Amino acid sequence: MHTFQQNTWNNVLAVKSILIVEDDPILGNLLLEVLQEEAIYQGHLAPSGEMALNMLQTITPDLFLLDYHLPGMNGLELADQLQLREGGEQTPILLMSADLPQESGALDHLRTLQKPFDLETLLQLIANLLA
Repeated sequence: MHTFQQNTWNNVLAVKSILIVEDDPILGNLLLEVLQEEAIYQGHLAPSGEMALNMLQTITPDLFLLDYHLPGMNGLELADQLQLREGGEQTPILLMSADLPQESGALDHLRTLQKPFDLETLLQLIANLLA
């Protein structure tokens, strides 16, 4: 009986790690704050794709939240690199932008969120992707 309670408790407290890649410091910090308020999420913020790739040496995110317009590589290029990593194809990616690329097929493998977005919509989408 004790083991059952322990396992249930661990599942309740299983914190999901989310890597936010957003070059706008105001939006990035807002997203980080919103995630930290949800006790089940641990947010990490990177201002560029290069920085995000470097952070993967020390963290293993359960979800990637990517801005499309980033310095250097854009969010779509970063998503491709993330999916090529070992185990990367299983990690959900949410691409956020006010103007997503329209090339046919470019976004088929990604979930997208149009900016500006409602924070409740974002949290619901995150919960669905991590379910």
